[in-house]
Amino acid sequence: MKSSMKRWRDGIIILLMAFSLLACQGDVAEARHYPDKIHLPVDYGDMVFTGFDETVLQDVLEEIQELYDSGALQKKDVQTRLRVEELYESMKAELNNLTTQVSLLGIQYDANGAEEELAETSAELASRGSALYDQCYQALALLVDTPYQNIIEADAGEINIERLRNYEALSDRMFELHDEEERLVQSYDRVMAQPQVTVDGEVWTEEKLSSADLSNSEYRNISEQLEQAQNQEAGEIYRELIRVRTEIAEEAGYDNYIDYAYEVVYNRDYSLEDIQQVWKSVKKTIVPMEDYLMEGISSRDLRGLHRDARSDGEEILDAIQPFMGRIDPELGETFDFMRNHHLYDIEYSDSKLYVGYTVGLPAYGTAFIFNQPYRNYQDYIDTIHEFGHFNETFHCVQHDLWADFNIDVGEIHSQGLTLLFTEYSDELFGEYGDAFSRIILWNMLDTIMDGCLYDEFQATVYQNPDMSLEEINRLYKELSEEYGYQYDEDEEEGYYWIQVSHNFQSPFYYISYATSALSSLDLWLISLEDREQAVDIYLELAALSLSLPYRETIEEVGLRDIFRQETIPEMAKELRDYLGISAGNRRSSNIWECFK
Repeated sequence: MKSSMKRWRDGIIILLMAFSLLACQGDVAEARHYPDKIHLPVDYGDMVFTGFDETVLQDVLEEIQELYDSGALQKKDVQTRLRVEELYESMKAELNNLTTQVSLLGIQYDANGAEEELAETSAELASRGSALYDQCYQALALLVDTPYQNIIEADAGEINIERLRNYEALSDRMFELHDEEERLVQSYDRVMAQPQVTVDGEVWTEEKLSSADLSNSEYRNISEQLEQAQNQEAGEIYRELIRVRTEIAEEAGYDNYIDYAYEVVYNRDYSLEDIQQVWKSVKKTIVPMEDYLMEGISSRDLRGLHRDARSDGEEILDAIQPFMGRIDPELGETFDFMRNHHLYDIEYSDSKLYVGYTVGLPAYGTAFIFNQPYRNYQDYIDTIHEFGHFNETFHCVQHDLWADFNIDVGEIHSQGLTLLFTEYSDELFGEYGDAFSRIILWNMLDTIMDGCLYDEFQATVYQNPDMSLEEINRLYKELSEEYGYQYDEDEEEGYYWIQVSHNFQSPFYYISYATSALSSLDLWLISLEDREQAVDIYLELAALSLSLPYRETIEEVGLRDIFRQETIPEMAKELRDYLGISAGNRRSSNIWECFK
């Protein structure tokens, strides 16, 4: 899986991580309608990366400091209040411009294969943006416990006021570590964008290999060496990232990066100990069922679906657009806005990195979808998935100063929408509709398993930061086999983990795919009995946005708690019953090889 939601480009998010925000922005879910928000009708083609001029923001910061130094913030005064309100609104507007510029630059960076000049500019802007956010938090802290505290409290909430009260500026060392982290991630991007190896004095790339006239043994030999060379380069970068991130956690006062990531980066209301029970349950109940799911799909149907689903981006959008409004009129209107203003780049390009995400453009009140397609049926799934993120980001009214990063919830917005779309599979693909629905379900189970796999894999590595690359590869092979992966008898190491960019760019993100996929599956199981109720729950989730942590959100909308010991087995049984699978049944055909 390569899709994700990015409210921030890598690097600038560090201030939000450091602040560890937990604010809830009102009870928008009661009416189920989205809060009022201005969406500027600007085409993406008219949005130009200009860089960020921080002059206005620095003037704002200086004036707040002057008001504090003069004692004006300690006295009630109508004119002072009006001025503080103006300064706060100006700060938010300037930060929206900063975030939008970072997003526009990030899109260019990914569209141009981590081109060196863009990489340098991106790293510089991310670093400077982090410093500016730090300065803003320091300035806003001056308003706490003054007559003007309520100006920001309306946006921030009581919890964040307390955090501002105790806010400490990031150390120079923390900035240095995050800059080093960003440089390492960019190095990984370049390795993955341009893998190459020298064999018998000849330089080989993936593109050259794919078009070469070679025997099977020659092709396999070069392919294996190319894979190993890429693993060697990316793997050593990974080991360096572990070192840097371990120091980041220690600098922040944590014993290890795992706890830091769970608590600070992702604001999770569950712990590593909690999720270990989910790993075990998934291995026991979900892994065996994956092998069953493709039962009943003929190779003919899979080939037919593959043929009919091979579409360019506009054809995919044309196909799915009518169904958005059938789920919910506002969902349809948001999709129309996205298309009318071309807020997406989902066409194939040789220059693109293999990534997919949704990113906010807050200066315009909109969002943007980026994806490098596979050019098969997966592109329909990815487009629906990313629009779920787009819809949430498009309607979210939280400012990034106070934004929550409850990504376990955010991925329900995407994966839940994908599962609800199985209702329209027959209308999309006719006689191959059932195959498409089963593939979506298979994807969901695969997501659950991979989410747990990569979380367990990373947890083990970060708990043992001195592991060699060979030990890491062997660990991955061992764990991936427990989650259903298969290897040739002569293979002793597993290399595929380096292809999963989250391991490098967003460590410990991946478990959010598993938690959210389990809740999305729960939502879909409800839809089988009561479609209207399931849609209502989905819309309530979308209206809540990311304002509450995962377990609190699930309880709020009435879905099952996956941390209860009986929940995952119950859901697995319900899915088996739906598919007509007995507990001991196994698929004997070789259909899956065709599907792969």
